[in-house]
This record gives sequence, C-alpha cells and structure tokens, in this order.
Amino acid sequence: MPVKIGYPRSALLPFAPWAPEAGAAGLSSAQTVSAIALVIGAIVVLAVGLALHREQRRREIAEEALAASKIRQQALINTMVDAVIIIDDRGRIQNFNPAAEAMFGYAREEIIGRNIRLLMPEPHRSAHDGYLARHRETGARRVLGRRSEVEARRRDGSLFPVELAVTKMKIHGQCLFSGLLRDITERRKVERLKDEFIATVSHELRTPLTTIRGSLGLITGGAAGELPARSAALVQLAYSNSERLMQLIDDLLDAERLGSGQMEFQLAPLALMPLIEEAIANNAATAEKHAVQCHFTRHLDDVRVHGDPQRLRQVLGNLLSNACKFSPRGSTVEIGVTRREGRVRIDIRDQGPGIAEELRPRLFSRFGQGDTSDTRQTGGTGLGLYISKAIVERHGGEIGFIPEAETGTTFYLELPAMDSVTDGAHGRPPDKKKVQTQ
Repeated sequence: MPVKIGYPRSALLPFAPWAPEAGAAGLSSAQTVSAIALVIGAIVVLAVGLALHREQRRREIAEEALAASKIRQQALINTMVDAVIIIDDRGRIQNFNPAAEAMFGYAREEIIGRNIRLLMPEPHRSAHDGYLARHRETGARRVLGRRSEVEARRRDGSLFPVELAVTKMKIHGQCLFSGLLRDITERRKVERLKDEFIATVSHELRTPLTTIRGSLGLITGGAAGELPARSAALVQLAYSNSERLMQLIDDLLDAERLGSGQMEFQLAPLALMPLIEEAIANNAATAEKHAVQCHFTRHLDDVRVHGDPQRLRQVLGNLLSNACKFSPRGSTVEIGVTRREGRVRIDIRDQGPGIAEELRPRLFSRFGQGDTSDTRQTGGTGLGLYISKAIVERHGGEIGFIPEAETGTTFYLELPAMDSVTDGAHGRPPDKKKVQTQ
C-alpha cells in the first residue's frame, strides 16, 4: 500500500497570518509576529545594502569623473606656454606647471607646498602674507582681476620682469588663487631701445626746430618788415606747423621720461581753484579758435592739494584742449569742481560726438587716437592722455571718463585733498558708471 507523504498546511504556510488553522497547528501569535519581523528585517537589510551599493557606485563614478577632469585640467595647464602657479589662501603653492619650472628654475616636486614668497623680491617678499591676511579679513583686492607688471625672482636669485594676472576661484570650498605669468624681458628691451631712439631723434630735432620756430615767429611779428598778404599767410602756416611739431617733440620727450622714471615732480601744497582758472585762461586761444566757451558749473573755494603745479597745469590744459577741439562750434565746455571723502574731483564735460566703443579700452595708451588718418579734423599727438594718466597717478590720483547717454563725454580727474573739511553744498552728484582706464 503506497505511503502518502505530505505536510500540514500549517507547515507550508507558517507565515500566513490569514490562515486561521495556523494557530491551531501549534504556532503561537508571538511566533508568527517574530517570523514576520524576520522577513521584514531581511527585506530592509537587503534594500539598505542595495542603496549603499548604489551610493558607493555613484561615488566611484563621480570620483572617476573628477579624476578624469583633474587629468584633463592638469594636461591643459602643463601644455600652456605661459607659467601657471596656483596657491591657497595661505600662500602655499598647490600647482606649478612646466613653463613655471623653466621660468623660475625650480622642479615641481620641490616647490609644491612652499610659500609663494620664495619667488618674490623684497619688499613684496616680506609683505605678501600681509596682503593675503588683509584679503581674508576685508576682501581688499590688490592685483586681482587685472594685469600688472612686477618683478619675479629665479632660483639663482636673479630678478626679471613678468606680466602677472591673478584670479580667485573656489574648488570644493577651498579658496585658491591662480597666477598667469609671462616673461617680458625681451619686450622691455625692445621698449627701451624704442624709447632711446625716440629720445635721441627728439633731442636732435628740437634744437634746429627751436631756431626755425623762433625765426618764423619774428617774421610773423613784423621783424623783417611787412610781408605781402600771400607770403604772410604762408609764413603763418609754417609757424603754426612748427608749433605742432614742437608740441609733438615735447610729448615724445615727456613720454620717454615717464617710461624711464626720469620725469621730475616738484610737489608742494597749492590752491587748486587758481590753477584751474589759469589753465582755462591759457586755453582761451584754443576755445576761441573752435568758437567754444568754458565756464564753471560748480566752484569749490579753499581746497588745496599736494602736487606739481606745472604738471597739473599740463594735465588740465590737455583735457580742456581736447574738450574744445571735439565740441561743436557755439557749444559750451562745462567744468565742475566737487569734493567727497577726502578727494577733490574735477569734471570737464564736452558736447562732442562721444568716444567710439572700440577706442575706449586704449584711450589712455600711447598714440590712442580715434582717427589716425591724414585727413583727421583735430590735431594732436595721441600722447596727451597717456602722459596725463601717468602724471595723475604719480600724484596718487585717478583719471578716467564717463560716456554720456546721447552726446558728449565727461573726463574726470580726482586728487587727494590736503584739508579735512567735510563735503559742502557743492557735493558731487551720484556717480555714473566709470570706464576703466587700465
């Protein structure tokens, strides 16, 4: 007789709470709950394990992508022609590309982690940690976001000029500074040779030109007797052109002196308003020639600055002359003098056609002129604003311009005031957006 083998239903479905006979088969309620809890626990453990595995895999993928990105970034940095140095907010070098190795003579392995001061001459070598500390505390920007020319120090102690551009960045919450450096030794040599050539030619031209100009001046003044009308007109034309050529030579010499640091400044306390009034009077002939009037819109008495009167007169004369040349006939050049926060500001506003967009970035550079053709309507050497900017900066001031919405341009000149009088009724109006002069 065959034996029938089977299992009780309660054994097959021990975890089925809906089976009423389960309890009758011998499982208590406590055992059932315990079994269910074990199953739920196993499912939870399995789900957590899967989640952890996915998170681990996600992190691995992210780390692989980050590593690949770092490799690409480092490859890009390593292939750059210019030197790239990255430091942290304590000045410790974090990256040093092959171009930097060739420039400074240090291997990457020996300089990573060392302070950037190592590559600087005095006094910046001792002061650099202070620069970084002030930036951390106040956010003060010394070289950030602009190009500057500084001296650097090689491993052998020799100094050389570099063009430096520094930018700030944050990577994974860490503050870093990236410096892009270019050796400009050859550029400086070329500039020096050019300046020496210009100075030599200018000096050689100035002596005979002075004689020619003086002789023409005597003739136009009647020293040689009365000339026929046509001859007088030709002599006057020659005299005017000799004046322009003399101005060009003077500007070339000034530019050369400024470039070599040989221009002398006789700084002394001086009253500003008489200086401006004198510059306006000296510019009266130019204003009359172009049928333009100059007048004050704001006047500030009893303000003094520390400056060289001759050089400041040169700057004011250049700005006033430009304003008259570019203003339409019958218009007015407005001069306003105001004070704010320990600085005196001189605004000179013309009503001319404005400054072309493409000219603005190089307006204060050498030979920065909008119209360089032989038929341009206004004369000038293209050096006036370059020289003016250098003179103003030597006075601790600032020079720039504000394009007007429709026509005209306002050139401004700011200088530190000597006294501590607070702003009065002639306070400066709200600033408009300034155009960078760098």
